[in-house]
Amino acid sequence: MNSTWECVPIIKSTLVPLAIVIVLLSGCGSSNHLADYEYRDHSLAVAFDYPPYPEVFTGPYFPGHPDRPIHAVIRLGTRIAKEIEASELRDRLEEASEEIDIAFEVADRVLVRSARYLRTTVTDDQAAADYLMEVRIRDYGIDAKEWNSAARFFIDAEVTLIDGFSGREIWKTRVRERENVAPAIFGPGAVRDVVTANAFSRLSVEEITIALDRLAEFSADHIVGHLRRSLQKARG
Repeated sequence: MNSTWECVPIIKSTLVPLAIVIVLLSGCGSSNHLADYEYRDHSLAVAFDYPPYPEVFTGPYFPGHPDRPIHAVIRLGTRIAKEIEASELRDRLEEASEEIDIAFEVADRVLVRSARYLRTTVTDDQAAADYLMEVRIRDYGIDAKEWNSAARFFIDAEVTLIDGFSGREIWKTRVRERENVAPAIFGPGAVRDVVTANAFSRLSVEEITIALDRLAEFSADHIVGHLRRSLQKARG
């Protein structure tokens, strides 16, 4: 899957995958020199490398469209009823994806919240920034093991904080997280009990848009959460 580096303000929209198990792993060779620097009143920029088409219900059990991963939504097995549901969901998912720029939402939230924890100012100028945070999203979206299994948010990303002047790697981590889609995000009475892929296929465009927004929030929260915990350790 091709990807491009872009500054936060010009990130293009994408679609993505989902999960309530949380797995927290730091990448191999991770580094932490956060305590060696002063951040207050210095500038921070964020560069994002992300999949052009986030995944929603893809995989060997949900074969997708070969040319447009955004359409690689759900293939429901052999039953005609499920095939019809999948086709209808593809249309609603496409419509919902036009309502929210997911990649921009993730990038903006990561930049603003990272600056808050580092106590830096925000800049769009990567070349002039005192610090640059590179976020390489390897994969993210909404997933499910089977048609009747719980739908889950997921993200797999590598995050690196770089000294803008020397190019030194200050901090690096790997973010791998999963979390079940909670019925509460859709409001009272929208979805009950566990949100399965089957239940997801019956959501309205508005409800799918809510789920995609929550996916953006989930992704940003876990990326920044790694930074926050590392800063706490560095600051004692």
